[in-house]
Amino acid sequence: MTLRDAFLASSGQARRLTAAALLGALGLTAAACTGGDEDEPISEGSSPEEVMEGAKQDLDETSGVEIRLATADAPDDGDFLASAEGTIVADPAAFEGVVAGRVQGIEASDISVVAIGGDLYVDVPIVGWDTFDPQDFCAPDPALLLDPETGVSPILTATEGLEAGESERGGDDNSEVLTPYTGTVPGDTIRNILPCAEGEEFGAVYRIDSDGLLRDVEITGEFFAGTDEITYAIEILEYDVEREITAPE
Repeated sequence: MTLRDAFLASSGQARRLTAAALLGALGLTAAACTGGDEDEPISEGSSPEEVMEGAKQDLDETSGVEIRLATADAPDDGDFLASAEGTIVADPAAFEGVVAGRVQGIEASDISVVAIGGDLYVDVPIVGWDTFDPQDFCAPDPALLLDPETGVSPILTATEGLEAGESERGGDDNSEVLTPYTGTVPGDTIRNILPCAEGEEFGAVYRIDSDGLLRDVEITGEFFAGTDEITYAIEILEYDVEREITAPE
């Protein structure tokens, strides 16, 4: 089988990796560079559940986010998502970015992806741009991951057993004070976004800044069948992003 044939044969799995990348964006999402001027600082008396409610609201109200996702847990065999980076905007809902990982044993990087209007556009190596319907695969539409009802922000408020840790320094030049929150996300909640997620529960560590914005998150669990648990580190590099995203020509 030629390299071109391998990519053609594995296009469905490449699409699954692409959507999983946004899983993320796990929407869980993370590191914020900016927030609205009217954001209220976290109250010292706020419960972990109230903090997550506030972080969810910030995600629900933003015009768009820049995200980055990566894992250092590369399995020896099988397909997996190594990294993803891109932009999600809320209105009109769209995503544009790049992903990397392994598909049918072939390492692939810098694969460009655009999702808009219910279509998923993938710049398949060697083949070029092709169009797919996310509903045909075990994946969400990455353009819709900021939806307050069906996107990823509900994962924050579905997290169980939330506990606050000791505040720590982080961000650029360690200039920010971040508070970690740990908890467990039910597998069924993750499957609302990624139907093929295998685990029954996923461990989560969220870091919230002093303005109540989610800055980064680590999610650990069995994301792909036949693989060990994987930890994905996710950042929101910027909130309140405004950008016009169009379908590739």
